[in-house]
Amino acid sequence: MKGNRIGIGILAFLAAIPFFSPTPSRAQDYDPPARVARVAYLAGDVSMLFPGDEEWAAAPPNYPMISGDRIYTGDDGRAAIQNGFIDVRLWHDTDVTLTNLADNYEQLGLAQGAIRVRVFSLEAGGAVEVDTPNGAAIIQQPGDYRINAYPDEGESLVEVNAGSVEIAGPGVNQIVDEGQTVQLYGENPIELGLVETPYADDLDQWSADRDRHILNSISARYVSTEMPGYDDLDDSGSWAPTTEYGPVWYPTAMPYGWAPYTFGHWAYVAPWGWTWVDDASWGYAPFHYGRWAIVEGRWGWVPGPPKVVPVYSPALVAFVGGGPHFSIGISVGGGGGVAAWFPIGVGEPYVPWYHCSTNYVRNVNVTNVNVTVIHNTTIVNNYNTFITNTKTVNNVTEINTTNITYVNRTRVVAVPGNMMASGTSIQHAQVRLSAQQQQRLASAPVAAGRPPVEAPAHPVLQAKTNVSRPVAAPQLLTPHGPAAATPAANTARFNPASLPKPQPSAVIRPAVHPVVPSVKPANPSAHPANAAPPNRPVPQPQPVQRSPRTPAANPGQPSQPSFQNRPAQNNQPPRPAVESKPIEPPAPPKPPAPLQTNQPRPQVENRQVTPPPKPAQPNPPRPPERVEQQPNIEPPHAPAAPKPEGKPDNKPKPEDKHDDKKPDK
Repeated sequence: MKGNRIGIGILAFLAAIPFFSPTPSRAQDYDPPARVARVAYLAGDVSMLFPGDEEWAAAPPNYPMISGDRIYTGDDGRAAIQNGFIDVRLWHDTDVTLTNLADNYEQLGLAQGAIRVRVFSLEAGGAVEVDTPNGAAIIQQPGDYRINAYPDEGESLVEVNAGSVEIAGPGVNQIVDEGQTVQLYGENPIELGLVETPYADDLDQWSADRDRHILNSISARYVSTEMPGYDDLDDSGSWAPTTEYGPVWYPTAMPYGWAPYTFGHWAYVAPWGWTWVDDASWGYAPFHYGRWAIVEGRWGWVPGPPKVVPVYSPALVAFVGGGPHFSIGISVGGGGGVAAWFPIGVGEPYVPWYHCSTNYVRNVNVTNVNVTVIHNTTIVNNYNTFITNTKTVNNVTEINTTNITYVNRTRVVAVPGNMMASGTSIQHAQVRLSAQQQQRLASAPVAAGRPPVEAPAHPVLQAKTNVSRPVAAPQLLTPHGPAAATPAANTARFNPASLPKPQPSAVIRPAVHPVVPSVKPANPSAHPANAAPPNRPVPQPQPVQRSPRTPAANPGQPSQPSFQNRPAQNNQPPRPAVESKPIEPPAPPKPPAPLQTNQPRPQVENRQVTPPPKPAQPNPPRPPERVEQQPNIEPPHAPAAPKPEGKPDNKPKPEDKHDDKKPDK
């Protein structure tokens, strides 16, 4: 009964806390964004360029991406950018800029190459905009989309496998429905025409594999599905119930001496400042959301409320000392003082070291600590005291943390300050502390709101001089005219009222002069078998309802993923085959043991489609290889009846588990 009273009291307490509510304070104006995109997958030659820099750097996995970041894949490169329910897959020789990123708007600039944009869900009023040299594709509903840009030919292709887009440019706003592919040619005016949908190629196959990995994720039962990187956890760990913290995820096959925030490096990413970048392929979600704890002698990750959109943090650690050049009498060499930190435990306060409001401090803590399932009264009381404290102060620096007992104080990590500032691997720079030195660090003050080293003049990523440089500062065609793919040249929000009235898809005519040799005009009398007739609108999916700004009513019950999606269509006419670069799929990993639950995971049915005959013709010079017919991807079926208590759920089939997310070594 005591535990129930605590849970009820916490639910009432959380209901009284404003989640992302506006405040009259001017501090709200400089709060960092709650959502952050990340480099979710890397293979081959991939580079990044940051706003204000001129030197390209090697793209690291798990790196957070902000407005203005640019990513380029070389001849053998592939990459994926993940932002909540949106997954953007880049093929080789592709140049993409994350022009703007806000909580309900993502603007991408595709200067050249091919991408797949998979939108599993969108908030009401949300949009994804992809600007090309020939116009913008505006996505306002879940679906599966492919966009190719051919700057040398002055042409772009937009393929809608599921969903619907609006092609917008100066004086143009044309709806393109599911099953249609259009060619965009020129700039002023835009010449828009229907072409035949090409066969699925290796990019489409890889994209379908990522879909299956996400839709089959076991971890989606226990975390918010808007947390980037949650599906990576399936391949490298397992979930288990605990009495004290609820569901806990444990990494497997870790090296000796592993601990959180030790295998990776620090990077300076505005506006948060010092940000942890982990080396592990799964090392994004557990280091920017939730908390780490020692459970039965091993490290486990405790997520926040599964039905609350979590607020991103650069690293959930507490720094030890009084700020830059801090010294506690330990000689580490190299100068610059000592940089030391430890992971904060469950229920312990996270105090940011960057500019933010006290309302932001409450949100970043409340959305990452699931106090409704915590049965430790001391943790709950300390947490409540801290949250109450944030309501009584006007500045983050006034928040009192001196009365907090940190359970991980004795597990502090120390490196020379200059090693942290240079982006050196912490594993190799870590100082091996004696028992006496550990005691000195354990008694040192916690530097709330102050990092141990100063900000660098430039990002600390390794410069990359041999990159095949794409066009400098690409000029793209946005809905309002030509503009550079930079935040300064664009508006960080979508305003549909500023566009012309959209024209129905039925008015689109076949392309008169397809520019790419392998693309043929569409047959004006043929329509995809599964697509809606031109004079009948395609049914619109319902927007996601986010009542979950507060934790779930049944905190102990894992949540199920609720993706809004439709299967991709494969009504593709015969067309010439081209030479492809086959991808060797990785061996299916051994699936982790799922937590026993009454909610079975979703299943994905794969239907095999026999490809039509492909007559041989000369290879085209530009478009990416498209040779294979890709089977449809069905959304998850309705869950089966719950299994008897004590029997685990069926494990994922090996053929449905692909280790796509791990970077190639």
